Amino acid sequence: MDFIEQYYKLNRILLLCLGLWPYQNSAFKKIQIIFYQTLFVSFLVCQFNTFLVKKCNIDVLLKIFTYIVFDCIYIVKYSAWLLLSNNIKYIFDRMRHDWNILKDQTECEILREYADNARLHTIFFLLLATLCFLGLLTLGCVPRILDIIMPLNESRPRQLPIIVEYFIDEETYFYAILIHIATAIYAGSVTLAACATMLISYILHVCAMFKIASYRIKHICDKDVLNMPKDIKQYILYERLIHAIYVHRRAMDLCRILTNSFTIFYFVLLGFGMLSMSLSFFHLLHVIISLNDPVDLLMFLCIVFIHLYYIFMTNYFGQNVTDTSINVSETTYNTPWYALPLWMQKLICIMMQRSNKKTSLTVGGLFEASLEGFATLMSMCTSYVMVLHSTQ
Repeated sequence: MDFIEQYYKLNRILLLCLGLWPYQNSAFKKIQIIFYQTLFVSFLVCQFNTFLVKKCNIDVLLKIFTYIVFDCIYIVKYSAWLLLSNNIKYIFDRMRHDWNILKDQTECEILREYADNARLHTIFFLLLATLCFLGLLTLGCVPRILDIIMPLNESRPRQLPIIVEYFIDEETYFYAILIHIATAIYAGSVTLAACATMLISYILHVCAMFKIASYRIKHICDKDVLNMPKDIKQYILYERLIHAIYVHRRAMDLCRILTNSFTIFYFVLLGFGMLSMSLSFFHLLHVIISLNDPVDLLMFLCIVFIHLYYIFMTNYFGQNVTDTSINVSETTYNTPWYALPLWMQKLICIMMQRSNKKTSLTVGGLFEASLEGFATLMSMCTSYVMVLHSTQ
């Protein structure tokens, strides 16, 4: 069975639904791209329209800007994966080749373990996006539901969860507007989920390859090999060392390809993400202090949770890449290299020197994905929130 169908089927379905699957070449894909880009841009325009017709104080301005930044993230993310289609296809082809060349049962199990981990995160991300969509629809329909359950003399006022302006009668077309808002947010959330989980799958594949390299190095000098006749022993030792170096190089190359492919777009997304998270934290703090708008409280709780989860998981898996690459160096040091022939010891020394340089995922050549990087982002976000709060 093809490895995509077995382990990345959900990722493929999500990207197919968005028109972002790199192996998809059809007229329908072009229709999908036009639809989603039009949906995101129209939602963005409707938010900007509020500046034309409404008087906005600083609180309302920041609130509108929060959702505008969030929509910009949707557009940049979607456009990035659209423009990087060839890179994504190339990475998939490399992953497919890795699955095909590995025959050892333990090594295949390592790949399956990391692929299963990626699949679980894909399911969770999709459930989170769906729950947010259903919650948004429910919040918009609460007044109508209460009118049915506990009717009053007058109908309860209906309020859109997001400040937008469509230049039509909001009361008459309330549900049409609500559906447009919910559809745009759900499509954007699925875009984030599909792209983020696919990137996580790539990162976890890199981790798996580093772990396989460590496994191969660890078993170069097994006792059963050292007890073999000299000629056979040297051949097997050489073969095992070359195979370990080959897997290690493929892991480093894939990490480099990931960094070079996504660095520019994700540097832009990092800026938007920090701005969006800071504004969301600020509004959440403001709503908690005032305690007068439960709808906004739920909205910003969801937004803040999504930000925290997304940023933490990205940095956590980035840390995994660094840890598994360093583990290759530690495993090499712990190998009984002294039992190897002199020419193989020289190869081991070269490998030690290279594996001593940690491999990491960087964004724009400035930010390194790691737990330390996550702490830095949280510190920056807290500082921005305090600055915004001090202006009130």
